[in-house]
Amino acid sequence: MNKIPFVFFVVSLVVVASVTATPVRTVGVNIGDWIKFADIDVTWSSNDPNASKMPWGMDLEMYNQTEWVRMEITQVSGTNVTIQMVQHFKNGSDETSSGWVDVDTGDGVNVTSMLISANLNENDAMYTLGYEGWFINETITRIYPDGARETNHINSTIAYNYTIPPDIEVDYFYSMNFYWDRATGIMVEDSFEVRNQTGEYLTAWSMVFKITESSVWVIPEFSTWLAWLAVIGTATIVVILGKRKLLRFARDRPARSR
Repeated sequence: MNKIPFVFFVVSLVVVASVTATPVRTVGVNIGDWIKFADIDVTWSSNDPNASKMPWGMDLEMYNQTEWVRMEITQVSGTNVTIQMVQHFKNGSDETSSGWVDVDTGDGVNVTSMLISANLNENDAMYTLGYEGWFINETITRIYPDGARETNHINSTIAYNYTIPPDIEVDYFYSMNFYWDRATGIMVEDSFEVRNQTGEYLTAWSMVFKITESSVWVIPEFSTWLAWLAVIGTATIVVILGKRKLLRFARDRPARSR
């Protein structure tokens, strides 16, 4: 299997822009933090004999054979974050690679868009350089395995129709959605849907990646054995207090006349 670095796909499409003040860019993750994507869905269909399963250079078949992807933060320096990626395939094999991204400028390799600045708000730019037009559309609450999270969302949808000579109609539809956890800047979900019909030929594909596990969002709680200790301890206290009450009641109770 040819090795292709796992990328959370950023394409050069323009999202509706707005003018906004530049927020302070901060890294919301730490060395050792990790996230795992195991909710992966890839579809592709076409009646065009020349259609490729590698649109935009992305190997859809490879992603369809991917069981999960795990990403771990290995280095943080200023606004620059290095990430190690393990891509685990359904046949049991793994591919390991690494990448980096500057959450301020957007410079990076392999993982650009995987991580943005923490605590961005609606209308804030995704990055400060080279991503003109990429602005947070909205901050919404979404449900993920670790619960409800404030999530930053960018959407781009394009649809057009035209005719090419001699008389062939072309219909094209594209929709992309990126979601990041607002508090950490971690991407938690991305999706693509594309339909391209040229005359009688229709090619359609989609891809969705969703987070399934994370070390970042774990809420501390009692382990099972601690819970049992708490139950046993409570029960013991109840028994002791009950016994003391009975003994006191028996001691203070007047003796019955025979």
